[in-house]
Amino acid sequence: MVSNASPLVYLAMVGKLHQLRNLFGEIMIPSQVFSEICGAKDTPDSLLISTAVVDGWILTKMAAGNADIFAQISGIDVGEASAILLARKKKALLLIDDKMGRSAAEVFGVKCMGTVGMLLQSLICSLIDHDELVAILDRMIDCRFRLDSKVYRRAMKAAREISDEFVHK
Repeated sequence: MVSNASPLVYLAMVGKLHQLRNLFGEIMIPSQVFSEICGAKDTPDSLLISTAVVDGWILTKMAAGNADIFAQISGIDVGEASAILLARKKKALLLIDDKMGRSAAEVFGVKCMGTVGMLLQSLICSLIDHDELVAILDRMIDCRFRLDSKVYRRAMKAAREISDEFVHK
């Protein structure tokens, strides 16, 4: 699994960064993404992410190719471009929320998952329950996580269906 910045930052902001480790084990991030998140910042989320790097479950890697040129051509930022290039090189799933970044990744044949999809996968794997998923999403939105209301409603419907399926088994 390769991650872009926003899933890491928002999960860290709400105290749920460990959900990535619980679901995927190790996470790779390009060095550009690490710099973007932790560069000259001393915020609680950047400190949590730096600690995860020191602990060895978030691994910083160099992206293959020229992320600057790819970013210019595709209209995305350099961090997203480097995450796409790294995921392509490693043939890994990419955790990314930005719509333009996802589109660029899909053009390159990189499979993507958003933070909402990761939370639903955590629910499927019984790593969180329905109420925790709702609380995490709501807290992320309170922290300015951008989530379209249609996507939120679909996520809530999917979460309810997943929860109901487990109750009836």
